[in-house]
Amino acid sequence: MRLWFVLLLIALAAPLRAEPACETIVTLERLVSQGAAGDLGGLARVLRRTDSARVMWELRGHPLAAQRRDIDAVLSRAAEAVALDRSEGAVAARAHLDSRAARRDRARLAARLARHVCPVGTGAARAAADEGAAQQAGGPQAGPRMPQIAGFAAAALALAAIATLMAGRMLRRAKRRGKRHAVNLPARIRSGTAETETRLVDISQQGAKLRLDAGFEPAGLRGVTILLGDRRIGATARWRNKHYLGVQFLRPLPEDAVAPILTQTDPEAGEAQPG
Repeated sequence: MRLWFVLLLIALAAPLRAEPACETIVTLERLVSQGAAGDLGGLARVLRRTDSARVMWELRGHPLAAQRRDIDAVLSRAAEAVALDRSEGAVAARAHLDSRAARRDRARLAARLARHVCPVGTGAARAAADEGAAQQAGGPQAGPRMPQIAGFAAAALALAAIATLMAGRMLRRAKRRGKRHAVNLPARIRSGTAETETRLVDISQQGAKLRLDAGFEPAGLRGVTILLGDRRIGATARWRNKHYLGVQFLRPLPEDAVAPILTQTDPEAGEAQPG
């Protein structure tokens, strides 16, 4: 595979890999801002679709993946606050979020997040705005956001580009192998125990056309062997009419094996003609 093709794949795949990490960064920023504001409902909504395993999966390969301890701490305290809200009420839950340890964990994670600029969000303020917009639209799953739509479009373009390149290469290769070259060379053809003289009239990497006497019939139009000088080429007979036989080689000839055949001369053509 050529280097330019590999580089193109990497360039097309880069935006697709960045999208999950950016979405996760925005989610973590939202958890920090909601925890600081005591927004128990917002925390509950985020936690319904987010957990530690999913966060670390989306951050794989990202520098933030090394901060798992801080991420787990914020997620854990958010989950504990939501559970306290259900069991003991909002006062106890907000007190838990306002504890010194919870504030310290959020501050540490906020500092980590601030070091990583993500194009789909602008920090905790953008995260809070996204949450408010989702609530007005009918909930956090009201529909796909623009980064997701852009990711789908980029994926479609990447797949289309790859398919086009591969199809073009396959078509060029097929045309090159299928290109027929006109020749006029003596040969012999063998089918089973029968063998006769023939003339090779054209050849490609895939097959050849030969002129035969009408009386010679390859056994069942099956396997044949073409004897061309000291070369033996296995083939399968594909069609036959009164004067010609078309064959397909059992193995395509290498490109550098066709050139010597094209330059081969007919030894009979050089013989002197009787006067």
